[in-house]
Amino acid sequence: MKIKSRKDWWLSIIVWTSMVFAIGSGLYALIDKTPNTLDLIITFTLCVILPLFILWMWVTTYYVVDESNLTIRFGPFKKIIPLDTVKSVRKTTNPISSPALSLKRLEIVYGYYDTVLISPIHRDEFIEILSKRCKNIEIIA
Repeated sequence: MKIKSRKDWWLSIIVWTSMVFAIGSGLYALIDKTPNTLDLIITFTLCVILPLFILWMWVTTYYVVDESNLTIRFGPFKKIIPLDTVKSVRKTTNPISSPALSLKRLEIVYGYYDTVLISPIHRDEFIEILSKRCKNIEIIA
């Protein structure tokens, strides 16, 4: 089952505004003066490649729960967590960097001391899916 990431409206504004600003400022820098090769490479990297990389992560963040694994996709990054290693899940608003595009998150503890924060579009439904597929999961209120 593929579940999309929730996307906060204020984060959407920040991401899209910064991408437009980066591309616009890069174009302005290239039009304003004739760049040398190093300036061209730096401007292209920071003003085109970086915003496209952020867009890739924005569009391709999702979570897949199958019979044996939870797969987290975040742009080019992929994390596979065996469901039999999941120990607990709880709702959180922890702002630490993670493959989550919202502050309405779930903290999943798995393995020995590993945690991951995700933001499925419907947290309660996601918790229910995990509780059905994970044998020893503890749901922390």
